[in-house]
Amino acid sequence: MTRPIIPRDLVARELAVSPRILLRYEALGLVRIARQGVEEGYEPAEIRRLWTIVSFQRDLGVNLAGVEVILHLFDRLAEVHARVGDLADQIRESLDPPLDPDPPAPGHG
Repeated sequence: MTRPIIPRDLVARELAVSPRILLRYEALGLVRIARQGVEEGYEPAEIRRLWTIVSFQRDLGVNLAGVEVILHLFDRLAEVHARVGDLADQIRESLDPPLDPDPPAPGHG
């Protein structure tokens, strides 16, 4: 199953920005364009990221360099969060006693 791709023009209209702004974000590597056949646009996760970028700039007055730093920290935090989850799983597995496939019969163990 393929993910839905929302065309750049529609995303620009919904975010009330110029498509050229979105192209600039792409060129800077802040978001990734998705292609499906001849259609080009954004997957939902990238639209959320675009919304974050636009909100930081428009609502909070953060310049683009600041947005880049914030997004980098968000990405790094997500990586660390995933790694901590993996480590917690490993610790949990090492502390849980293994299940005995043939437990002794009652009164014989």
